[in-house]
Amino acid sequence: MRALVASLALAAALAGAPALAADEGEDDDTEIALDLLHAPLPLYTFAWPDLWPRSFTDDGPDKSFGCASRVAFGDWQFVSDQSDYSGLEGWTRIENYGVFHCAANLYEADEREELEQGEFSRGLFARIGEGRSAQGKTYELWVLQQGFIPGSSYVLLARDPSVQEEGTIARFDVLQRECPPGRMRKAKDMDVWSTGYCLIESRDELLALARMMLRKPFAGTFVRAVEPVPGSEPSED
Repeated sequence: MRALVASLALAAALAGAPALAADEGEDDDTEIALDLLHAPLPLYTFAWPDLWPRSFTDDGPDKSFGCASRVAFGDWQFVSDQSDYSGLEGWTRIENYGVFHCAANLYEADEREELEQGEFSRGLFARIGEGRSAQGKTYELWVLQQGFIPGSSYVLLARDPSVQEEGTIARFDVLQRECPPGRMRKAKDMDVWSTGYCLIESRDELLALARMMLRKPFAGTFVRAVEPVPGSEPSED
């Protein structure tokens, strides 16, 4: 993927890309908005109780400590639900930063086999609230908060809480990102280089936008792969 919200294979492909219009004659609601959402400072810090990965300590006899995450580490694939999303599929490898300091290391690439040399960024996942779809179904609303300086960019995610998962979360639906009126920032006369991004200044604003996007068709899915990395299977010799 190119650039997963200033970053994630998912965001890179989604980030900063123009809206993709539906075929002529189809409902306008099928148009997919893919604006880059950015806040001047990270909106979610470790004071936010549902930010992951985060540190833990165990006061039991082993006195263990480290980093825990509700979102599974491993290789994740972004897959579009739209048949005409050529070029938006991509991979992101999510790894824990360390033991004392907790964050998600993100490596992104168009192909899974290229992740070792993929584009690097760092971020955190946050559960920011709940919302209802146009069909009345309740979803958890999540974001991937990517980057620290200058500020953070955001991928909007939704999770169906009725889906039973063993252990950590291994699947999200990816929401559209349509900038609210008056929030788009863009420099002119930059030749072929895009400068546009959507300014987000508060958690309330981001949550309201996520709830609005939940009522639109999903942009795709973000799913952890369960099969081994190609070429890593043990030899039968």
